[in-house]
Amino acid sequence: MNMKKIRNTAILFSALASLSAFTSCDLELLPLNEVVLENFWENKADVQSVVNSCYSSMQDNSYVTQTLVWGECRSDNITSGENVTGLSGLQQLLKGQLKPTNSLCDWSAMYVNINYCNTVLKYAPQVKADDPNFTLSDLQIVQAEAKAIRAISYFTLVKTFNNVPFSFEPSVDDNQDYVYPASPGDSIIDVLIADIEPVKDYPPKYYSDEFAKNTGRITRKAMYALLADLYLWRASDKNFPKQQEYYQKAVECCDYVINYMIGEYEAEHSEGHWRKRDFDKYVWQHYGYPLLAEEVNPGTNNGGPQAYNAIFGTGGSFESIFEITFTSGNDYVKNTTIANMYGGKNEQGRSISPYASASDNMMPDKLSKSATTYSQATEANPFSVITDYRSITNFQYDDNGKYPILKFTLSNSNLGSGGTSGKVAASDWAPSSGTPNYRDAKDNIAPFIIYRLTDVMLMRAEAEICLAGLLNTDAKPKLYAETRRKGSDCFGSDSLLYDDAFNLIMAVYMRSNPSAQTVPSAAPKRANMTTYDDFITLVELERRRELMFEGKRYFDLVRRARREGNTSHFATSVSAKYGEASRAVLIKMSMMEFMYMPYLKQQCKINPYLRQNEAYSEEDDYVKN
Repeated sequence: MNMKKIRNTAILFSALASLSAFTSCDLELLPLNEVVLENFWENKADVQSVVNSCYSSMQDNSYVTQTLVWGECRSDNITSGENVTGLSGLQQLLKGQLKPTNSLCDWSAMYVNINYCNTVLKYAPQVKADDPNFTLSDLQIVQAEAKAIRAISYFTLVKTFNNVPFSFEPSVDDNQDYVYPASPGDSIIDVLIADIEPVKDYPPKYYSDEFAKNTGRITRKAMYALLADLYLWRASDKNFPKQQEYYQKAVECCDYVINYMIGEYEAEHSEGHWRKRDFDKYVWQHYGYPLLAEEVNPGTNNGGPQAYNAIFGTGGSFESIFEITFTSGNDYVKNTTIANMYGGKNEQGRSISPYASASDNMMPDKLSKSATTYSQATEANPFSVITDYRSITNFQYDDNGKYPILKFTLSNSNLGSGGTSGKVAASDWAPSSGTPNYRDAKDNIAPFIIYRLTDVMLMRAEAEICLAGLLNTDAKPKLYAETRRKGSDCFGSDSLLYDDAFNLIMAVYMRSNPSAQTVPSAAPKRANMTTYDDFITLVELERRRELMFEGKRYFDLVRRARREGNTSHFATSVSAKYGEASRAVLIKMSMMEFMYMPYLKQQCKINPYLRQNEAYSEEDDYVKN
C-alpha cells in the first residue's frame, strides 16, 4: 500500500452481529470501491460493521508491530533477541543504522486504520436520516469511537515521524489521490484535540459486557485518557505559549479518569456488591488510589504477582482503560506480534526465539538478597531494590547476559513463596529454570494495552511536576484554574504540586513493592526530593519501571527532549545500547530530527510533496562497520 492511492484501505467487513465479533478473523472482506455506497449505508448494522473494522484493523500484526517497534524497540529498554534477523530491518534499527529503505519505516497499517475511521465519519450521519433505529445517541457514540481510534493512530504517527500527511477525508475509489504534503506534527495534535474535545462525553461510561466492551471499546474514560496524553505531548513543546494551560488541561483530564475509577472501586466495595477483587489496601488507605494488589496478603509473598496476572495475563482488568483485545481459539485473531517479538510457543509447543530481548545494560549486576534500599541512581539501573515485582515480571535475569522479556508473554507468573520477611527471594528474582513458561500458540491472546490507570496517574504526576517547574520562576504565574483531586484542596504552589505528584508516584511504586510498606528504606523519600530535576527523574524512572515493554519508553524520552529543547538526556539514555557504534550515532543525536523516523524511501518516490527528514539521507552511511 502507498500514500498515492490508498485503494480502499477502508475495507468493509460483512455485517457483524455484535461487537463481541471484534476478534473474529473469519469474515468476508469487500473493498469499499466495489460496494455501491448508496446501497450499503442503509441501516445501523451497516454502520456498526465498519466501526468494528476500525477496531479489528488495530489487531493487525503490522499495526501492533509498528507500535511496539516505534515506541519501545528504539528505546534503551530493548536490544537484539536470538532471532533478530526474523524481523527485517530490526537488527539495523537496534544498531542505530536506521535508513529510509528500512521496512520498519512503513506506516501503511496506521493509514489503513485511519481510513476506516474516516469512512465511518463521512457516511454514518446519512444513515441516521434513513434508519429510525439508528438514533442520535448511536451516531454520537460511533463518531466518538471513530475519532478516538483515528486520533490514536495519527498521534502514534506524529510521535514517530513528527510531520506526516494528514487528512480527514476517506479514500473511496481508485481515482482519489492521497498525495499530501506532510503537515507539522504540532498542528496535527492541535486538530486532534479540537476534534476530540466536543465528543469526549459521547461514549457511555460503562457497557454491560465488561470484558468484551469496556476495555476493548472506547469508553468515556478512554476519551479523557487520550486527551490527557495529547495535552501532555503538546505542552512539551518548549516554545509553546500555552504550556501552562495545556499541562493544566492534562491534569483535569487525568482527574476525570482517576475519579471515575475511584468511584467504580467504591461502588464495587459497597455492601452486597456481587464482585470483589483483591485491591492493595495499603495503597488505598495511604495514597487514595484503587490499584490491584500484587500480593493477596502483603508482606507474605503469597500468590504474587497477582496484579501482573490480571493486567497482562488475563487482560480486561479493572485497571485497563483501553486495550487491543485478542481471544483464543482456532478461528480468532491472536497476538502473534508479542509471541514473535518477546517470546511464545509455536503450534508444536516449542519456544519461539524472539526478535527482541531486554537491554543488557538495564540490570548489569544481579541484585543481591540484601538490596533493599531504594536509590534513584541511574538510567542504566531502574531497579535498585529486590522487592520490586516488576524486576521479575518484566524480564528474566540471565548470568549469560541475555534478558528474556516476560511481560505479556506469560499468562500466569507464579513466583512461588520464597524469600524472607516478605521480600522476593534472589532465587525468585533470577529463576534457575532456563526457559520461561511462555504462552502456548493457542493462547497467544496477550492484550496490547493502549491506556491503563497507572499510566494516567503518572501522566498526571508528570504534568504536575512540569507545572511546578513553570511556577518556580521569577514570573510566578498563576494556574489557569483550580485543580482538585478527590480529598485534596486546590493547589497553586510548586511545593503542593510536587507533594501531589509524589503521592501519585508512591502509589504506583508501593503497589509493586508490597514489602516496602514495612521496610521504609525500600521506597523513595519525599525529603530527598528537593528540585525540579529530582522529581522529573523520579517520574521518568517510575514510568520506565511501570510501563516497560508497552510501547511508551521511547516516546517518553522524546517528550522530555521536546520540553528541554535539546537531545542531551535523550542521547545519554539511548546511545548506550548501540555499543561500538554509539559514538557515530551520537553525532546524529545532536539533531532534534534524529529522534523521529525517516520516511520510507518508496513513499518519497510516490509522494513528491514529502521531504525526507534531514537527519537521514540516501547517501549518508553514518555508521561504518
